[in-house]
Amino acid sequence: MSMTLDQRQRTMLAEMGVRVWQPAPVAPLDTTAGQTRGPSAGGSMASPALAAGQASTADFQMKPLPDGLAHMDWSSLQQSASDCRACALCDNRNRSVFADGAPAADGQAIDWLIVGDTPGDAEDMSGKPFATAEGLLLNAMLQAMGLARPGGTPGNHSVVLVNALKCRGPAQRNPLPSEIAACRHYLTRQIQLLRPRMILALGRLAAQAVLHGPLNSSASAAELPLGKLRAQLHHAHGCPVVVSYHPSSLLRSPADKARAWSDLCLAMAHLRSISGP
Repeated sequence: MSMTLDQRQRTMLAEMGVRVWQPAPVAPLDTTAGQTRGPSAGGSMASPALAAGQASTADFQMKPLPDGLAHMDWSSLQQSASDCRACALCDNRNRSVFADGAPAADGQAIDWLIVGDTPGDAEDMSGKPFATAEGLLLNAMLQAMGLARPGGTPGNHSVVLVNALKCRGPAQRNPLPSEIAACRHYLTRQIQLLRPRMILALGRLAAQAVLHGPLNSSASAAELPLGKLRAQLHHAHGCPVVVSYHPSSLLRSPADKARAWSDLCLAMAHLRSISGP
């Protein structure tokens, strides 16, 4: 079955980033070989927004991850993430979203590392993870745990927030496995420098990035849904890991908040068992 679209509909779809296939018109004999030509007067013309997106993709030049990334200190790693062009996500960012918080000044381990999925528009503008309404919900979750994000009410436990991916992705698709893999090097080095006593991976993408090794002989984190990963203790990078829902998911599905609180209680109980109150 075919669908006939008029020019107005095609233009609206193009503005949304939806490409519509149509048979190419039969072109007249080309008598201007070697010259630059515009679109045929009878052909369908792409919208300026789509044309700009195509030009952006064509202009993108991927670069390898920097040498020595696995041995960088915190400030060098942050600068490297800001300059990174190891995947096409860099073309969507205003700034990289590296972290809220930093390693302890004395080099000691931090208590909590909270890993989110991928930055949204607000994070992209501010450079800080967990902004807007999801950030307010996370703040309330931390407060219920007796914690606070950096810059909040001082507490007895140190907290650092990061995203699994450091650049905002395109709105119309999920990050590609190759993009997650490229950014995982930054997350791995952050974990090494922070030496967290507990990692909370909030969201399936965050869990996939943190738990990238096999969970058992037949399944890996990348192949399991979030529901199969939460409500249990994992280990990765030499750290205990608890997986739960991302705050943005809890805003869409408030009924999951009780399950999320159960996950947080699991993480708190384990941390108390290994380090005291």
